Order: sequence, then structure tokens, then C-alpha cells
Amino acid sequence: MLSPAETAQSLSGGLSHKALMPLISVTFLSIMAGSSIALGDIFWAHSTVGVAKAAGPGIANFIGGIAFSVGLMMVVFFGGHLFTSSVMSGVSTYDRKLPIGKMAAYWVWVWVFNFVGALLTAYMYYESRLPLNYDGEILKHFVALGSGKMTLSFEAAFIRGIFCNVFVCMAIWASTAAEDTAGKILAICFIVGAFVASGYEHCVANMFIVSEALFAKAHYLLAVGGDMEALSHLTHTSIANLEALNITNFFVKNLLPVTLGNICGGLFFVGLIGFMSHKSDMNH
Repeated sequence: MLSPAETAQSLSGGLSHKALMPLISVTFLSIMAGSSIALGDIFWAHSTVGVAKAAGPGIANFIGGIAFSVGLMMVVFFGGHLFTSSVMSGVSTYDRKLPIGKMAAYWVWVWVFNFVGALLTAYMYYESRLPLNYDGEILKHFVALGSGKMTLSFEAAFIRGIFCNVFVCMAIWASTAAEDTAGKILAICFIVGAFVASGYEHCVANMFIVSEALFAKAHYLLAVGGDMEALSHLTHTSIANLEALNITNFFVKNLLPVTLGNICGGLFFVGLIGFMSHKSDMNH
């Protein structure tokens, strides 16, 4: 296992290398990462359907958290570019290995193509009709979950984003420190499981969840002939929350504060603090 100083140095070099990869590689690996997180969300949804009612919400949260961690494992082992971990490339900028303009462009590019991957997976998942299994409970749950995210205050969404990316970037830190596959899997599994079970906000996961919620809302609204009261009864979601579930709120009330919180949590609370704290022990 690498020491904290060796881990920080490895992350700085590795992230600057990823940010300077050919644009076509970054594009495809960003789409892949967005899709992988979406597939983790799907595993979470199928693993927890009915569990909260049968065994309690705590058990459902634990199972769902462990299931979702598969998404980050896929990203790590395939070398994907995930926005929430890519923000730690700011450490490489601090270490003078990556120009600040290149860092900013890299962040934007990865965010956009993570969204492409998440949205594409959401559409394909909906068209597969898999979320209609279990009497449609999975698809209905996405409506309630997605609309709930639209009603968070800016402050709440921002803070949840901070907490989320402390866990995600610590999972990347720990998996970098681990020198065998089993160690990397365990590090990701339990640290990511903790963030999911605690209910924090991950911008890329939300790209999938809210997109699926919008598909689900349209699906059921068509099924009830546009009757919002019937839709509210069918999805167990208030009319106010259903009305809040729209594309404008998706970007302004959720993705904006969550993305900012993810940057703050990952770059400052993990990346820079870790690098600066251990810099005196690094071998340059």
C-alpha cells in the first residue's frame, strides 16, 4: 500500500496525464464514465426495490450504496474520466504540472460528456422497459426521487455535494493507495457505499436519475391523459413536486449547486489538503 505522500504524488502525476490525453480519448472515456455511473444507479434501483418496506430504509440504503459502488469501480478499472474525481486535477495545477486554462477546459469537457453518457443510458434504460418491472415500482420511484431533488434549497444541495465528493475522492485516493485489485474494490465499495447510503448529491449520478425521472414523468403523464392529480396519486408524489420536476430546475436548482459542491468537496477538502499536508514527505 502506498503511503499518503506517495498517493498524493501519484494522483498529481496521474491526473495531469489524464487531462493532457488526446481530446478524442477524453471524450469517449467521459461518455463511458457517465454511463458507468448510470449503470451503478440502475443496479442500485433494482437491488433496493421493495427493500425499504420489507426490511427498513437503513437496510435499503446500505444495499443500495454497495450496489451503486460498482459504477465507480467500472470507471476506475477502465480508466474513465469522471467529473467528480477529475476535479482533483486542480492538484496538478497547484503542483505546476497542468496549466489552469487546460484544467478548466478539461473540467467542462468531462462534465458535458459525462452528461452525454448518463442521458444516453437513461434513454436506453427507459426504452428497454426494465424500469417497468415489479409493476412499474422502479420507474415510479425515479419520479419521486427526481422531483425531490428539485425541491432542495441551493444551500442544502451545495452542502450535500461537498459531502458526496469528499467520499468519492477519498475512494479514488484509497484505491490509488491500494496496490492490488481486491484492495481497490474494497476501498471503493465501502467509501462510495457510505456516501450513497447517507443521501448526498453527486452531479453525474443526478444527470442519470433526473433524466430518468423526466422520462418517467412523461411516460405516466401520457398514461393518465395529462391529469396531474392522477399522476400524483399514481407516483405518490405531490403535484407541487411534480411541477418542480422540469429541465430548468434540473440545471438551476440541482446541477448547478451540486456541481459547485462537488468541486469544493473534491478539490479543496481532499485533493489540495491531502497534497499540501503531505508535500514535505514527497520525493521530488
